[in-house]
Amino acid sequence: MTQPGHPGYQQYWGPQPPLPRKRKTGPLIPVLAIVLVVVVGGGGVLLYFALSDSGKASPRVDASQDLAKAPGGCAVLTEAEVAPYIPGRMAFKPLSGSTSSDRSEQGQCSWNNNDHYLKDKVSAAFVIVTSYVFHATREKSGVDAAKEHLKRRVPNGAEVAVQGAEDARLVALAKTGNQAKVAVRYRNVVYHLDYLNKTEGVQVQSRLTELAAIVVGKVVPSG
Repeated sequence: MTQPGHPGYQQYWGPQPPLPRKRKTGPLIPVLAIVLVVVVGGGGVLLYFALSDSGKASPRVDASQDLAKAPGGCAVLTEAEVAPYIPGRMAFKPLSGSTSSDRSEQGQCSWNNNDHYLKDKVSAAFVIVTSYVFHATREKSGVDAAKEHLKRRVPNGAEVAVQGAEDARLVALAKTGNQAKVAVRYRNVVYHLDYLNKTEGVQVQSRLTELAAIVVGKVVPSG
């Protein structure tokens, strides 16, 4: 046995320096490569679908012809403008058809002689105006919405000429000829007028289209 002090003692019995550890990099490299491929590939797929979706996006709605606002409800007509169409004393009041939303604004007003025609010994008469201002959405412009509204609400109306209107449809409501309705459109604004006048000899339809022209004139640009 080698004794202490002998040159070989330290070699066999002294503390030995630690052996360098071998790094196990073999399996790690393929795993990192797979992860990188998945990440890069996934990003490419997302980019592809994003570009595809952008290419399929709906075209921008052209709302350049839409009016931002128009007279509605009882602001459509003044007392002086409607008085010639209502015999005797007249009253007016807003009705419950007034609403507002992102898609449209609606107002409704009635002018009539209901409370006075018997005392005044005149015939009953009324004018009811319902106004619509349609706003653009992602799917359609206000003008397109107004056109669709007119087709849906007055499908059987007869086309009639009303000065200033881009579209006008008339419906006769009574066989006696004393009541009629007309719907008129200018751009994205629609007015429905319902007129009754039981005065003998009054030409309700011609007077109604005359009144409708006054209403449309409120939104048609002058000049």
